[in-house]
Amino acid sequence: MSSINFESTYGVITIQDMNVVSVDANYARIYGYSSPEELLSNIDSFLDLIPEDFHVAAYKNYLETVGGQRDPQVHTYTNIDRNGREFTVFSIDHVTEWQGRPALQVTVIDLSPAIQLQNVVREQDQMYHDMIMQSGQGILVHRDFKPLMVNQSWVKLQGGSSIEQVLALESILELVPQQNTDGIYKHYQAIVSGELSGTSTVVENIGFDGVHRFFNIYDNAITWKDQPAVQVVLEDVTQKVMLEKRLVHQANYDEMTDLLNRRAIYEWLREHLASGTHLACMLLDIDDFKSINDTYGHMVGDEVICALANITKRNVEKAGGVTGRWGGEEFIVFIPNASPQVSHQVADLIRQQFNQTEFKIDEQVRFNVSVSIGVSDSRACEGTVSIDALVNLTDQSLYRAKAAGKNRVCGDVVAL
Repeated sequence: MSSINFESTYGVITIQDMNVVSVDANYARIYGYSSPEELLSNIDSFLDLIPEDFHVAAYKNYLETVGGQRDPQVHTYTNIDRNGREFTVFSIDHVTEWQGRPALQVTVIDLSPAIQLQNVVREQDQMYHDMIMQSGQGILVHRDFKPLMVNQSWVKLQGGSSIEQVLALESILELVPQQNTDGIYKHYQAIVSGELSGTSTVVENIGFDGVHRFFNIYDNAITWKDQPAVQVVLEDVTQKVMLEKRLVHQANYDEMTDLLNRRAIYEWLREHLASGTHLACMLLDIDDFKSINDTYGHMVGDEVICALANITKRNVEKAGGVTGRWGGEEFIVFIPNASPQVSHQVADLIRQQFNQTEFKIDEQVRFNVSVSIGVSDSRACEGTVSIDALVNLTDQSLYRAKAAGKNRVCGDVVAL
């Protein structure tokens, strides 16, 4: 078997402000030039060496890496030589300095021989092996999710104790929540079939230490010991994902009660009314709430609001519905496909539990609070059911409950 000349496919380029400021002879040769000088005289920017589809990603990677917003990365890219031939390179980023200013040094390995000679991975020399095993990026190779090779960084990112612990796994899917495995398996099939290439996907993992983490995975089909396999590079994005989840939650939930806010309620309603689902609706309003605030203060008033929110949410979720804060001391509830009898029973259970809740100011001062609840059903709306029509109908029931003496449930079917 002929040997592979590693040096012939290994080159280094230095980039500053997306301009090439330094390039070695091997790099120039990889891209079809006879010398670094010839390469530099034939390009205006580093982007000329990359297909246009990857320009935005390459520019973003440069800014974030040089700016310290992300750690240097390991990539598999499609590049273009001077003759327009597209070929795949394995690249490693490294932040350096050029004339006193930050720059990005990129080491590239031309993977064309690996594609042409399926045994190149087995034949790689110690330099390439050390580069992978000592990389700060988590790198793993698997076939049908059975790990074949892994570096220590991948083990550390997954909360593991050793490389041997990972290689002993029958499947890395053991680290994935059960509900996500079908999607990951389909993604794997698309990678090995060539349908997808050079993709990145955010996945949730449960590490060896039991900690849930989110990773951006960069995976590519490769050949490992003459058989198809997948190379995976991990980037821990747990903090980013959790921040995004918090922002989404803040946009949809009331801060004090952790109930859906008015905007989220309208969105939920639009989806369910569009599907033709009939809905039971409740409006709940704390009786004499202004007097509570005036007598005991706003902190106690907030405590009363949260107590009703918790009682309502607990009972409504059991019935398969949702609860939102409609404003101030008023809440709104929707229960899909609930009969009028069931919705009235749920409403009165909430009323009773809230009225039995004792609020304590001190050893001498304790008090109870009541709530009035209006109930309606979307089937009672005349004509086409709309959000406003359903809420207005329920508001009329709430008004009757208040007018009848408060601390009661009123609706179109029965009054409790």
